[in-house]
Amino acid sequence: MPHPATPAGSDPPVGDRPRLLVTAGPTWEPVDEVRFLGNRSSGRMGLEIARAAHESDLPVTLLLGPGVADPHVGTGPSEPHAIRFQTAAELDARLRECWPAHDLLVMAAAVADHRPIRRPGDPPKRRRRDGPVTIDLEPVPDLLAGLADIPHPGTRVGFALEPAGELETSAREKLGRKRLHAIIANPLETMDAADVDGRLLLPDGHERRPPSSPCSKAAFADWLVPTLVRIHRSRTG
Repeated sequence: MPHPATPAGSDPPVGDRPRLLVTAGPTWEPVDEVRFLGNRSSGRMGLEIARAAHESDLPVTLLLGPGVADPHVGTGPSEPHAIRFQTAAELDARLRECWPAHDLLVMAAAVADHRPIRRPGDPPKRRRRDGPVTIDLEPVPDLLAGLADIPHPGTRVGFALEPAGELETSAREKLGRKRLHAIIANPLETMDAADVDGRLLLPDGHERRPPSSPCSKAAFADWLVPTLVRIHRSRTG
């Protein structure tokens, strides 16, 4: 049974200007000095969220993964400050450095679930002539769940990209396990599509959707940013 939607008018008005920390793009986990394991994240959703926040006159810091072009969503000193990361470990370090100075985190980056185990004596470059290669993997720590252990009154928002048939169940499991204040659920079938069919799930069982869905990433971000600001305000008073 679908969860009831919370009426938009029930949110308190946006008052202050919370500081947003937005992550975007993939992580690249090195196999050797030349090659890496990555994923197909383009970073476009995170860039649109940073753009929408900037256009709402909110201070934004953007943690930007590899292979994603530098943002050009504004001009002058108020343009979102972009800080680069490459691996999950680097993103974890950037998050722990930046999160204490921000109020609202939107974790749109696609963080690797596993990374290659690199050992002393491994060649700097694996060569084809060496024959078949076995790569051992280890799990990457859950970065969002780890941030929940840091005392902070801010609002943490995650993403769940899952097959449509298991989207809500999986997203709500992640919402609880990672101790998030909201999670954006988006069906896997929309990957690489021009439009998204996202919805925002809340710990109280409610959900929120943009007025028109599916919609472009830009339109989704324009709806999402003020919605998250109102949720943050309702949490923190």
